[in-house]
Amino acid sequence: MPVISPLAIVEVGATLADDVRVAPFAYVGAQVLLGPGCVIESNATVIGRTELGAGTHVFPLAVVGAPADPAAGAGRCTVGRNNVIREHVTIYAAPGPVVTEIGDDNLIMVGCRIGPGARVGRQGIFANGTDIGAGACVEDFVRTSGITAVAPGARVGAYSFVAGFSRVEGTVPPYAMLQGDPCRVRGVNSELLKRCGFSDEDIRALKLAHRRIYAGAGDGADMDAAADALADRRANEHVKRFAQAVLDAARRDARA
Repeated sequence: MPVISPLAIVEVGATLADDVRVAPFAYVGAQVLLGPGCVIESNATVIGRTELGAGTHVFPLAVVGAPADPAAGAGRCTVGRNNVIREHVTIYAAPGPVVTEIGDDNLIMVGCRIGPGARVGRQGIFANGTDIGAGACVEDFVRTSGITAVAPGARVGAYSFVAGFSRVEGTVPPYAMLQGDPCRVRGVNSELLKRCGFSDEDIRALKLAHRRIYAGAGDGADMDAAADALADRRANEHVKRFAQAVLDAARRDARA
């Protein structure tokens, strides 16, 4: 049986796995589903049509599944397995058929905000005060520093790092170090790539591609260099992904 404090409120209709723990003064709404091993700490709120995957831990004063527009009713929010959602985090549910989606094994630190319809991949680490706008997409293994912003509808490529007080607009490529407001590509996130098991050859190839595409800076990408890298049959697979993302970003920006 779930362990539910008599001082907590769990609405009729909520579905809780047998080993869920709900602390005093927490609130769990009627349409919520909590997977095995979930912990809802005191004064945390989980509402709306929200699903939390196994092992997810919600800390005090966090709100998961908040409606972006209360007049539209309960929205949908799915959170994967083994996420850590720290104090004062707000994750908004998306109205209608849209879903706010968060993958597995993310650490979402104090005061972060994830907007309605945003999609967050797996194994991300989001430092205090990170703001991910409505409809934004943050791919796998992304890291942010404190007080960073991802604009509504923007896309952050996998294995990227966003420096503190930076703002991401449009689409930024994977494997990148990003800094500024709006941010620019400053280099390759080589330290994270090492930690994630990328080979020295992969990292050298990405650094060389960055120098060619961004001329060693980040003020603007050379589309011809990106196209050449993509067309090179001998190019490293990660370089091809990097080049494709650069070209896709240019196309999206041209349509905007």
